[in-house]
Amino acid sequence: MYSQLKKYFHILMAATTVLTINGCIYEDMKPCFEDDVDITIVNDWALAPDADPEGIAYTFYIDGVKDHWRFDFPGREAGKVILPTGHYRFIMYNDDTSGVRFESGDDGTMVATSRPGYILEGLPGWNSNDTITYTREKVLICPDMMWSGSYSDVTVTYDQLTYSDSTATYTSRLSESNPMQLVTKPRQIVATYSYDIINVKNLSGVKRMCAAMSGLAASLCVNNGLPSSQPVTLPVKAVKSGDSSISGKFFTFGLPRATRAPNLLYLFVWLTDGRRYVYEFDVTEQVVKASDHLNVHVVVDSLSLPESIPDESVGTFDPSVDGWTHVVVNFVV
Repeated sequence: MYSQLKKYFHILMAATTVLTINGCIYEDMKPCFEDDVDITIVNDWALAPDADPEGIAYTFYIDGVKDHWRFDFPGREAGKVILPTGHYRFIMYNDDTSGVRFESGDDGTMVATSRPGYILEGLPGWNSNDTITYTREKVLICPDMMWSGSYSDVTVTYDQLTYSDSTATYTSRLSESNPMQLVTKPRQIVATYSYDIINVKNLSGVKRMCAAMSGLAASLCVNNGLPSSQPVTLPVKAVKSGDSSISGKFFTFGLPRATRAPNLLYLFVWLTDGRRYVYEFDVTEQVVKASDHLNVHVVVDSLSLPESIPDESVGTFDPSVDGWTHVVVNFVV
């Protein structure tokens, strides 16, 4: 009788423990053992005070094994997780990234990239008929904003948590008044680029337009924020900003780590009379010399568009016919 009551008591305690976990999702859930340890994850947002993720995934990769434990919490704050004692690699990143694809390695590293796209995909109401082969680089869509943090070495014992990164080693000991804490230091790893084309003449004759930028990184390592060396072209939006300006804003993995490809800003313009123009601006110098590589802004001054011819049409867009007038614009920064 005593053993049966003891069995029921352990079942009740296990159920109570599960109910007290807030917002956690366990991937490939392992059975709970007596060596499981409570750890509280605390996020220190000093490096990204304005971050506003919808949710964050916290993953512990078992050292030397592909298996992992993942916990998901809504918003920018975490909470308590339960882990077996052992050695881990830790990575956290926001999981509200529909435009990002992830590739994880057995060693706990993770690479973020985006899906293949079309150079005119920044066009409002874009469809697959709106296409043109204009760049030699691979075209990928823009990623979403991302924040991440990681520790290369995490050791969990019954009464002590030790974790380290490239700069320091941290220790948290269990006491009656304080639980063991893992303090993360997430930071922004995806850059925000924006552009303005000012003093534009004959903007009223534009029916629709979009843009693209070349020479940007295809992916980055989520663990350390380092971009890949492959340059790609990203399709982006272009909108009228007043009567004589065009602007756009987008997310990117930044500049490639090794390859130095030019950063060309392309503006694709459809006039109301049906004529199509693509304008090319070399903004490499502005991008490379930006004071903050996570927030880059480029400006192009002066663009003279052709006047749209009233009551005249030269046909609609036909992807089987080139029909584009290419103009390289030299401008002074």
